[in-house]
Amino acid sequence: MNELKTENLSCKRGENIVLNNINFSIKSGETLVVKGRNGSGKTTLLRILSNFITSYEGKVLFNDVGISDDNLYNSKFNLIGQKNSLKENLSIKKNLELWDILFNEALNHAKLLEHNNLYHLINKDVSSLSDGQKKCISLHRLNYNKCDMWFLDEPFVFLDEVNANLLIEKINQFNENMGTVILTSNINLPKKFHKEINI
Repeated sequence: MNELKTENLSCKRGENIVLNNINFSIKSGETLVVKGRNGSGKTTLLRILSNFITSYEGKVLFNDVGISDDNLYNSKFNLIGQKNSLKENLSIKKNLELWDILFNEALNHAKLLEHNNLYHLINKDVSSLSDGQKKCISLHRLNYNKCDMWFLDEPFVFLDEVNANLLIEKINQFNENMGTVILTSNINLPKKFHKEINI
């Protein structure tokens, strides 16, 4: 069983304290919700957990080893940020084909898109989609690269009730397969997950 934890984690951006003494632990099969208002440091926390920010005080440990000392750590998680990481001038199909190349895995996109009622838009440019549709496409990255942890920054923003419930179902299935999820939110979520902290 894996465990990810922080010990007295603090971070400054310039002279501003963004995170102050954050402590939590999360194990395989659990989801942790990080709540906080805009600007409270939720995204910074995920970027630290993802090794994008390495200047901080305190510890971040994966199975009791500092994440910066674990050469395999970066292959253990999938980070999906608030920005959709989609090429706006390309179609959905072209974006997904690029991901197939990037992740070296060819997925059944028709089946996946139909699940979100998006297949009829597969040849549309991403720029023509609604924010909710872009979010759904972005979350399709969770189908690649089977890893131990998902770090999701505001994943429920822009999702309608149907797609929010589909995401909850996907998270539940990942937990049942002993996957770990850390997600941020500044809204009330439609489901109570295993753990929650406020920052």
